[in-house]
Amino acid sequence: MSLSSQDLLPSYAAHWRSAAASRALPGAGPVFSRSYTVPLSDGSTLELPLRVLPTGDKAIALLMSNQTSFTVEDALAPLMTQAAASLQPEVIAAVPTMGLDYARLVARGLGMADYVALGHSRKFWYDEDLSEAATSGTSTKGKRVYLDPALVERVRGKRVVLVDDVINTGVSALSAIRLLERAGAQVVGLTVVLSEGHQWRKVLAELGPQWQARVKALGHIPMFEAAAGGGWKPMADTL
Repeated sequence: MSLSSQDLLPSYAAHWRSAAASRALPGAGPVFSRSYTVPLSDGSTLELPLRVLPTGDKAIALLMSNQTSFTVEDALAPLMTQAAASLQPEVIAAVPTMGLDYARLVARGLGMADYVALGHSRKFWYDEDLSEAATSGTSTKGKRVYLDPALVERVRGKRVVLVDDVINTGVSALSAIRLLERAGAQVVGLTVVLSEGHQWRKVLAELGPQWQARVKALGHIPMFEAAAGGGWKPMADTL
């Protein structure tokens, strides 16, 4: 089956602008058509394309970390490293799959020799006891997150900071935290590029009230709903 050009989504593109360039941008909103610009912790901004959800009445500002340019990655990695450093980690671990690239960069930026990559693919030597059920906000199928048994000693008794690109439902983060804690890690925080909405706060509250302060995000994105005159407006309860 072949796809015509009309069947294809436009090519993915996210754009980073420095703090100086961002100050020159016109005021935003309140209705958006194709993209949403996110203020980041250092005054720079990240422009993300809007993607309509299957229901047709809502949209999200989409960060696809494995499709962004190296320019975007190079701009975000030092900010992620700085955020992670504030949590004083001994080990960096990645929430799969979109956290893998940034976790590697953060670990290198902190001068670490390696990092821990959690995964969704079960290798034949894996132990089912070192896994947790996990379904992310953009996935459509149930899955599990695994820790390679060979990496248990790397995290046991250590201060571990998790890295991901976006936290929205909080389910993936919760599963990764529980898995690492069961392996003996002291998980002290989570560093993400963006938080999305606030559902994650309720989910991570299962771990204790301290966890809201342990999530370090460079910026925040709301969810969007259809505006009466066309386009998309941020949902008030997700701002």
